[in-house]
Amino acid sequence: MTPQEFVTCVINQYNNNAGIFNKKINAEELIPDDLGDLNKSLFIFYVLQLDYAMKSQILYKGANRLYLQNNLFFTPNFIGNLPEKVLTRTLEEYLRPRYINEAVRRYVHNTEILLNRYEGDPRKIFENTPFCQNIIKRLKEFRGFGPKIGNFFVRTMINTFDYSFSDIDTILPPVDVHDVRIAYLLGYIDSDQMTQKNINLVKNLWNKACVDTNNSWLVFDKALWLLGSEGKPKSKEDVLNLLK
Repeated sequence: MTPQEFVTCVINQYNNNAGIFNKKINAEELIPDDLGDLNKSLFIFYVLQLDYAMKSQILYKGANRLYLQNNLFFTPNFIGNLPEKVLTRTLEEYLRPRYINEAVRRYVHNTEILLNRYEGDPRKIFENTPFCQNIIKRLKEFRGFGPKIGNFFVRTMINTFDYSFSDIDTILPPVDVHDVRIAYLLGYIDSDQMTQKNINLVKNLWNKACVDTNNSWLVFDKALWLLGSEGKPKSKEDVLNLLK
């Protein structure tokens, strides 16, 4: 199976809600239902920046529980006025990030940037430009919004708010351990190690396969994460069986 055939198969199965794709639990599907657009974008902004080095479902479950307890928490004015000890304690209790000091630094720094540059509204990061590359540049101001979290944030915001950018195919998809492992199991790369070389190879692999088949990486990335994190394949046969 070529990478192009794999991408096409994954997209088709995902769109048909087949097998492992019957249950959608990506970030886009884990936002509280009763939020307006501004608060929806803020929930994405604050929760997603901690979506690393931990199990995503634990993070989003805790975030939803925190929102039910205090629906003002994921707002910059509230976080900006919160004593650091209280912020630390709240994140430890509800979101449970592995690196609590880094999580607090991100919330403090990124809240300040959001308020000062974007009037406390993450949607404004995506305004006044037809080019997604400009969005990537803007995200570099924020702590932790690098090639993985930054591009993941772009994916989630575009899928949620239907933004359109003429150069979206020039943005490489975020790559995590699941993406690299699947590429290795299918024989597209030589090892499953999370080296920068492998990460770059896999980014370009999926990007090219999506472009070649006229499929959106914004959808493929969601499907691939489900395939890896929920299917937990350990062999090529496991991957292919999950796509039946």
